[in-house]
Parts: sequence; structure tokens; C-alpha cells
Amino acid sequence: MTPGTGTPRIVAVPGPGLDGAECARWGAEFGIEVDVRTGQPVGVLRAGAAGVAGVIVAPGAAGLGDPALADAISTAGVPVVAVEPGNLRKTGPPPESTGLLTAGARVLYGRGPDTGRHAVQFLARRLGQAPDTLAYGPDPSQVGDLWVPARPAGATALLPVVVLLHGGFWYHAWERDLMDGLAADLAARGMAAWNVEYRRVGAGGGWPATGEDAARATDHLTALAPVYGLDPGRVAVLGHSAGAQLALCVAARGRRGSVYPRLAVGLATIGDLEAALAEGVGGRSVARLLDGAGDPEIALSDASPLARLPIGVPQLLAHAADDDVVPPSQTARYAEAAVAAGDDVTVVDLATGGHFDLIDSRTPAWAAVAPVVQNRLIGV
Repeated sequence: MTPGTGTPRIVAVPGPGLDGAECARWGAEFGIEVDVRTGQPVGVLRAGAAGVAGVIVAPGAAGLGDPALADAISTAGVPVVAVEPGNLRKTGPPPESTGLLTAGARVLYGRGPDTGRHAVQFLARRLGQAPDTLAYGPDPSQVGDLWVPARPAGATALLPVVVLLHGGFWYHAWERDLMDGLAADLAARGMAAWNVEYRRVGAGGGWPATGEDAARATDHLTALAPVYGLDPGRVAVLGHSAGAQLALCVAARGRRGSVYPRLAVGLATIGDLEAALAEGVGGRSVARLLDGAGDPEIALSDASPLARLPIGVPQLLAHAADDDVVPPSQTARYAEAAVAAGDDVTVVDLATGGHFDLIDSRTPAWAAVAPVVQNRLIGV
């Protein structure tokens, strides 16, 4: 906090791809103050970070492998985010091999000029909240953050759960921090949120591995349930964009999975992969997802929610008419086919909101979706 103001404060150490003035502007956008400190990240961290809510550093691709930086992060006592706007898998070591993750840092990379903004947003969304990061498999990407709502002492009622699957066209640079805002909002509404990572294209993913991770993460709720007081009988799978494709595929397993969702939610859904491939939605993203999957026609059919109908699980779909990333026709075509196949489908048509308002808990777009999810899981 800033003394006398009550405003949360973070520290930003400018470096390659991180401008101090921009960090201050982003901080104002998210309601936090940014203290810009010049110098080497190691020195700033070792000087102490008392009274701040987190630190952002930009050591450059080469600096991400600095053991001294990892050591300083491990003793910082506050969340640390390391940013690198370039593609680390081409310009430097993969983030999981730098040692910074083991030291406790979050590494955000490959998002171009907005990488720093995502770092500020990450810290702003986690103010005063510390979800448990838990593995559901041996791969570094097979992890998730479990957000559990605060409950009165002695409360015994089991919690409904929403599994969150982020988008980003299945590409390795986009990670689960995209869904942190929804996770925090769902927890505030009395639901646990299991915000999962999965192997992405360029990070051990591709079909079917990416889909297998989404299913495995969902089924891992059976192991988490007795520890955290979760109700595996009241689960929703919710995905955005490419994550909605994964959520619908998880729901389509029916009773074959250990967890049978009560609701599947698709936000700006990529529901028809054949059309997405033909129309170039996300450039070559669909083709990259399917590269190496064997017979391309079989893989395309296996990965496309449209080809799996009927799913047999109630579905809630929302899409903005002005989405210029994933065309609304993706949701319209899928919803029409799902209804024709006999599925229970509710569609929320939004006039505005673009592609990203649906994963911003401050927007009318999310406000149109969240109460429906809440009502389906806990009846309020």
C-alpha cells in the first residue's frame, strides 16, 4: 500500500520490452500505483520490497537464465513477474528451464508490446489473493491454480467448481493468467475456480495432447475434492476462444470421464474447426494444432466440437457481434447444429464487447454470463 492512500503499490524495473511510463499508465487502468525503479533487477530485489504487492522485472532473454536473479526472486517475499516480449522458444531458453519458475516467479513472454500490461494485470488481479498452484501431471504445463472462496469457520457444505480453460489459439505464449479475473470473480460468488494450464502448441502440445490435458485436469477434481471440500457433482467447464473448444470436448466425453460436468460454457467459441481451418481463423492456428496428429481428417473430426454432437450436457454460449478475432458465425453455426442434435443450448448474443470483454470481470459482457453460471451451479 502507498502510505496514507490505501492504494496498492507494485514495483516495476524497466528493461527490454518494459517501459516505466507505460507501467504507470497500466497501473492506473487497474487501480494500482506503480513505483518505477531503475537499476538491475537483482539489485532492486535484494534492496527489499517491503510494503509493495509485487515486482515486475524485465532482465532480457539472456538474463532469465541468471542464477543470481533466481536467488533474489526466491527471497523477495512478494510475487515477482518476469517479462520478455519476444518468443523465448526462439530467442532464449524455454521459461520452464530458466530456474525462475522454481524460484517462484511467473514468466510472461511472447505477447509483444502488451506483455508488460499483462504483468501489471496479473499482479492487480491477485491483490490479497493467493490461489494454490497444483500439479495434475508430470509436465511443467500440467498445473492449475485453485481459487477457493472464503468460508466461515466450520462450514461443511461442498463447493461447486468451475474449470477454466484459457484461449490464445492453443499457442504457448498465452497462459492461464488470462482467466485470473474470472477466477477471482467466481470465487467471490461462492464457487471454486480451477484455472488450468495445458500443453500448448510449441510447448509439448498439439492434438491430441492438448485435449487430453484439458480432460485430465478436469478429472483431477476427484483428487482435489476431499482436500478442498469440492463437489464433483456440481462442475462447469468454461472456456474462452480456443479454450471453449477444449471445454466442449471435455463435456462431450459424457460418462467416460471421472467428472461429468453439469454445464459447459463457451465464450467466443471456436466450435467448428473445419470452418475455422478453411476460413483461416487465427491464421494457421488450427493447422498448427493438428500438425503431427496422424490422419488429418480423423484429427480434425476428433478435435471439432461440432463433429462430436450431441454432447448431452447443457451448454451456455456467448459471443459479441463485434468480435474481430473469432467470428460470431463460429458460435451461431455450432449452436444451430447443437440444438438440431437435441442438446440444451442457451445463447447470449452480445452487441458489443469484442473478443476479450468476456474474460474481463469488470464488463457488461461477463455480467451477462456469470449469474447464469452461478444459478446453474448453486441456484442463486
